[in-house]
Amino acid sequence: MNDEACIKKIYNADLEVLASPRQLYSLNTENGETHQLTNVECDFSSLKSIDASRIMAAGMCADTDGDGIISANDKPEIHLVDLTTKQITCLTCGLDLMAINNPDFSPANQLILFSAQRVDKFHNYLFTLDLAQNLNQVTASEEYMDFDCSWSEDGTKIVFNRLPSPFFDSPSGVWLMDADGTNQVQITNGGPNPDSEEPHGPYPIGIDADPDLSPDNSRIVFSRLKTGHQNEPFGVYELLVLDLDTKEITVLDSSYANMIPEWKDQGIVFIRQIGSLRSVMDRKQSIYLYQDDMIRNLEPDYDIFPIGSNGASWVE
Repeated sequence: MNDEACIKKIYNADLEVLASPRQLYSLNTENGETHQLTNVECDFSSLKSIDASRIMAAGMCADTDGDGIISANDKPEIHLVDLTTKQITCLTCGLDLMAINNPDFSPANQLILFSAQRVDKFHNYLFTLDLAQNLNQVTASEEYMDFDCSWSEDGTKIVFNRLPSPFFDSPSGVWLMDADGTNQVQITNGGPNPDSEEPHGPYPIGIDADPDLSPDNSRIVFSRLKTGHQNEPFGVYELLVLDLDTKEITVLDSSYANMIPEWKDQGIVFIRQIGSLRSVMDRKQSIYLYQDDMIRNLEPDYDIFPIGSNGASWVE
């Protein structure tokens, strides 16, 4: 990693993106053993297991911005990856959608849930999509933009992040609704900003993001932007758990940027970013696991930013 020629093959400093597309891997949480699942011209950002041989993956498989490489700067789509045949099918191509965000798959109802914009309007709504590419719009509010959605384990509930208008002026909150978009209930109003801190990038201090329900639907884990003045340049995104009955919030971590948690019976997996202002190579990004009241790094040898894992999901 200290060889300049090697680094250029991995990271394009001029474009500030990876020069090699991210691939999909599996990781055994007990012994740390990894297996590369794909080796294709796609830059994948997240994945969800469909069954023993198929994966739903979000990412870029075409150079849509014309810079000569496939990277995070290109248009994201949702793909079906068959690990047996090596076939990749774009499920959202041709549906006139933009800004696809954090898709989740429900084995219970065989539907993909995600946030996106119609091509003719800057506004994020929630959609569902089946594996036959039948699209359904779930939310339609003009007062909010909807992001960061996930299914409950039984496929009956959706938890999501909702940004109120005027957009990016105040924090987003966590909402809960039935699978068909009815019975929408606001769970949080975002967090405090006691020091009147300026937004961290475009995000107001206190935003709530990336919620996920516990397997029994009784609690929600989510991230909350506490400050941009610590753990720089990432800021501190607290990892929080809210009890839906008592509304009591438990803080699991308040020191790092804890992102995109997923809660299954085995525990909560999430991405943690550890900041440094000295050098990009001093920053860390990898998969962490909260289990048995402890947090541990699952990739201590592969956490160099921005090469470390960009998303994680449990696979049976």
